[in-house]
Amino acid sequence: MKKLVLTLFALLLLPGYASTEHENRDEPAAIGISWYSLEEAQQLAENSSKKVMIYMEASWCGYCKKMENEVFPQQDVQDMIHKYYYPVRLDIESGDEIVYNGDLFTEQEFANTIRVTGTPTYLFIDGKGEILGKQPGFLPADVFKSLLSYVGT
Repeated sequence: MKKLVLTLFALLLLPGYASTEHENRDEPAAIGISWYSLEEAQQLAENSSKKVMIYMEASWCGYCKKMENEVFPQQDVQDMIHKYYYPVRLDIESGDEIVYNGDLFTEQEFANTIRVTGTPTYLFIDGKGEILGKQPGFLPADVFKSLLSYVGT
């Protein structure tokens, strides 16, 4: 039921956006958020009530930069992420290897496997590695906090 509501939330309220901006990504996303590897986040979530939130981005993504500069730095957003999630950051074009549910992927292969076609995209998984839902596009802080709360609880 939550998957359906999350999908409806996405379709009705939050259209995805595309960007052609090419920006340098030398700065870490959202100072104040402790990012985990996917494998570590899954292991932690397995023995916790927290879920895993995967922030999927790309170096050229203007709306990713906007999330990182305007939304992630807000203390109340960081507090909600810390309360409900083990956050993970993945680049949909990266060749870096990750482990998901015991299987080895590159970040790009993983994005293709779960059909991420735009950035930013937020993927939510539970402690067993089951996908709860995904949400594409830039989200203003108030909407993002509502999404974090809804999926987190």
